[in-house]
Amino acid sequence: MEAGDFLAMQDVFYKELLDNLYDGVYFVDCNRIITYWNKAAENITGYSGADVMGKGCFDNILVHVDEKGRSLCDSGCPLQAALKDGTGREINAFLKHRDGHRLPVLVKVNAIYDGNGSIIGGVHSFNDNSSLLYVKKHAAELEKLSTVDGLTGVGNRRSADITMQKKLAELKRYGWTFGALFVDIDNLKSVNDTYGHEAGDEVLKMVAQTMLAQIRPFDYIFRWGGDELLLILVNVDQRRLHASAERMRMAVQNADLRFGSDKIKVTVSMGGTIAEPDDMDKSILARTDRFMYRCKEEGRNRCMVDNLLVPPSAQPNTQAPDTNPTSYQTLPHKVVTAQNINSPAFFGRVDIHAPVSISVVYRRNASGAFTAKPQGTDAGMAQDNHPIVDLVIYPAQYSPQMLSQHQDEKGDPTHSGQTGEAI
Repeated sequence: MEAGDFLAMQDVFYKELLDNLYDGVYFVDCNRIITYWNKAAENITGYSGADVMGKGCFDNILVHVDEKGRSLCDSGCPLQAALKDGTGREINAFLKHRDGHRLPVLVKVNAIYDGNGSIIGGVHSFNDNSSLLYVKKHAAELEKLSTVDGLTGVGNRRSADITMQKKLAELKRYGWTFGALFVDIDNLKSVNDTYGHEAGDEVLKMVAQTMLAQIRPFDYIFRWGGDELLLILVNVDQRRLHASAERMRMAVQNADLRFGSDKIKVTVSMGGTIAEPDDMDKSILARTDRFMYRCKEEGRNRCMVDNLLVPPSAQPNTQAPDTNPTSYQTLPHKVVTAQNINSPAFFGRVDIHAPVSISVVYRRNASGAFTAKPQGTDAGMAQDNHPIVDLVIYPAQYSPQMLSQHQDEKGDPTHSGQTGEAI
């Protein structure tokens, strides 16, 4: 056998070998001109050897992009880099099939050397990575299913247990405080009995999503079971936890679910506590559960944090006041100070419930009543710019003269930097 015939047989052998691989393979010379394209490359991309042979890979035939959508030919071709430094590379990318759809591929590139150790070209291999992406996606879905409640879209009980243990460990090691709120939907059974369990499920979703919208991005909400929710709020004290609970209670009270031609409204009872360094998850949950049932016993639609209870009769009404103040619930509070009461807006300080006293700004509304919002350092109680309360003072209850009578004896200002000034 002549040497030429032997070499020709070798070429056929290697070509047959490459054409029977499952991976797409193509060779380029030092100028990145495609010199070989195997059968698997045709099957994966839809391009035949005749379509690409003699063309440059820089012609961007396959329009490779990385996982962030950046063009590899324009911003970092791995094959070009391998031809330059001789180092092999591997990357997850997407190529464009001849039919137009994107295909995930695992790309491997290496330089080809001659007998003298000089780079004479490169080899680019790739395989369909769809199965790997499916596995990753499926794993992510399974992880989500293991931590997210399928009905409400908030965390599930398993996720709550994990988070509670993590927060307790942080409290013990670093002193990072957190509070827990246990929430029960009032009279959900009557909703199920009247409208069916489908309506009850929708109410549960509404309540969970309403509360989710009220918390900060780094707080947590979980479905504990049945019609119960658990919230973990970080970096709060008793006052801030109660303020947050009250804001969420009011949000649920003012939400409603359209079910057919009916409008379903519900309320919640909430028990809360601040975690202590010697707490365990069971002790925290026992306190929140006890306080929640206290709220039930007191008439529902209440929140209690570590024995601090504010009933609905002492909570703000969201309806606009009219000339008959007795027809609405108001927030009883003691006016501690009031500055420049004849101005359209003036500073004051009120006790909303013992022992909490906050600085406020009063403003007259269109009906002649006064509203008050937290200000200064106490505005922090209104997390994320949501005021904790709108205190309504009706003219029949507090006239400017009556306000002046409540002003403290010294007339000391209560708002730093704004002493006795109208705004």
